[in-house]
Amino acid sequence: MLRNGVTCIILAGGLGKRMGDKNKALIPFENSTLIEHAIQSIQPQVDEIIISANQDLSRLSKLGFPVIEDQTKNQGPLIGIISAADHINTTTVVITPCDVINIPKDYVQKMVSALVSTKADIVVAKTNKRAQHLNCAFKLELMDNLKRIIEKKTRRVSTWQAQLTRAYVDFDGSQKHPLKNLNEPRDIYEARQS
Repeated sequence: MLRNGVTCIILAGGLGKRMGDKNKALIPFENSTLIEHAIQSIQPQVDEIIISANQDLSRLSKLGFPVIEDQTKNQGPLIGIISAADHINTTTVVITPCDVINIPKDYVQKMVSALVSTKADIVVAKTNKRAQHLNCAFKLELMDNLKRIIEKKTRRVSTWQAQLTRAYVDFDGSQKHPLKNLNEPRDIYEARQS
């Protein structure tokens, strides 16, 4: 039974090619791993967490949250999102990748408030005047639309979102480097130094 509230899908299914083919979720960061860092940031803000992953499933399961494997592997984050859909028990969904750090303490509150106030299909975070397409929020009912998009072989998140009514939440100024994405070893090094 669905209940009002928010589920966060943490995307951890990427191949990590720019990280030397390492599972980004398990890369050490600030005395834990990137995925644990994401969980610590997002858990106080949501009712449920689901991890979308394709490797190291048993290790990730030990974190205490449902780990859902992609229905079709290595087809991008939209497949990860839709694969988690049947395991969501709340009416609202927020997304964040496991390699995003500096998640603001009011991330979910601002995203969900914008979703309600604008009545947009989807709300997307912005930093440095750029849309952070994988940091987004939407109502669970939008999964039906996503299923249709995937059936048409669309795999790009921005292409899917471009077909929806969108609103944006600007997180610049909320803290230093909000929603910073760590894509390469250099990014990890720089984040540890800052």
